[in-house]
Amino acid sequence: MRNYILKNWFGWAFLMAILARVAMTPLAYHGDILVQAGWGRWIFDHGMRGFYENNIWIYGWPNQPPIISWLYGQCFHLYQSIYTTMIVWGNFIASHRLGASHILWFYDFQDWWGNAKYMDTPFKIAELITMKIPSIMADGVLAYMIYKMVGKAGAIIYLLSPFAWYESGIWGQHDQLSLIFLLTAFWLVTAKKLMWLTPVMMAVSILLKPTAFIFGPLLLWISVRDKNTFKQVVIGSGVTVILYILLVKIISTFDFWTFNIYLQRQMFAKGEYWTWVNTFNGWRIITPYLTDYRQLFLGINLRMWGFIVFGIINILAFKIGQKRDWDSVLKAMFVVVSGGWMVMTTMHERYLFTAIVVGLILAMKNKKLFKYWIVLSLIFWINMFNGWWYPESFLWLKNILTWGNEMDGVVPRILAVINLILMVKIVRIMVKEKK
Repeated sequence: MRNYILKNWFGWAFLMAILARVAMTPLAYHGDILVQAGWGRWIFDHGMRGFYENNIWIYGWPNQPPIISWLYGQCFHLYQSIYTTMIVWGNFIASHRLGASHILWFYDFQDWWGNAKYMDTPFKIAELITMKIPSIMADGVLAYMIYKMVGKAGAIIYLLSPFAWYESGIWGQHDQLSLIFLLTAFWLVTAKKLMWLTPVMMAVSILLKPTAFIFGPLLLWISVRDKNTFKQVVIGSGVTVILYILLVKIISTFDFWTFNIYLQRQMFAKGEYWTWVNTFNGWRIITPYLTDYRQLFLGINLRMWGFIVFGIINILAFKIGQKRDWDSVLKAMFVVVSGGWMVMTTMHERYLFTAIVVGLILAMKNKKLFKYWIVLSLIFWINMFNGWWYPESFLWLKNILTWGNEMDGVVPRILAVINLILMVKIVRIMVKEKK
């Protein structure tokens, strides 16, 4: 048995990392999960059509794209399927006298799964746990993709990294799902395989997490590498538009333009006018808490300055990725997302997820980057913990981060400076490697 486990260590480690995430799911429930559960319950009860038109909500109005919203509804179907399966098996065991008295724990768990409520919410604990399952499954898929790109070590490092299990098992965010389709989109166009699917994959990524929009200029630039590539991408773009029009027709009573205007307002017009939102980025270094990005500097508001600098960062990314092969495109992706997160306003901490995962892939290809990536990934994990403060067993870390000022302490600002230094160092190594 021992030899079997040692021989198949990768598979066992992979499985244990996924199961450990499942075990973590009851430790904490972010407010985001409650909002998403509210949407998921509505979709489970009524279907997608009319979801965005409904105006009665407990926790918040729908402000996320259709595909991820549909997935929230499927989580409730998954919960119901698991519960039904347990009831069927429990009844079968009891009715056939197969030793039900020896597995009372199973019946206790079945009762808990079907009835235990989470505090004073309308949701069962098991329903909230199930909301995290897609993220955990996506972790497995993403780890497999990393394995195919850089080997077993890269996949295991990802699965064991604090930021990865925290984002899926504890928080229940879905950046992993979007990244799977984003990486697929860029791989297809660089490998010149089924290139017409590139825009479809990109659209799915955006409809899971709109943060993928940031890669639009880079993908367009890569797509004009030659006439055939551009032609295939144009065809794929047409297919994508048609599919999206059909999707809107199916799920909404609004006409196409009204739906998109409404969705755009819900996703982006949230009333947040701050330069930074709990992020250890460049704006945290140079502006205090609750700085309004509409303030002017040299006649230009701070938000626009962020876009200007991001435009310059894209030029650097184009230069780094000018070979348009897979390795150079990964480097360009890191530059785009880390640079954009560092300089644009109203960024959230989890928007850096793509940079950390792509950074791991690059670090496994170039070991000079690995020590910088380790520190960057740990700070990213700390940034996600900062402000939410769960699990509560990490009280010591909260005390460090809030030392001096709970909302705008010196420690997060120091970590933001370290983030900037690490990102610049990583990019410099990539530029030198290119030469």
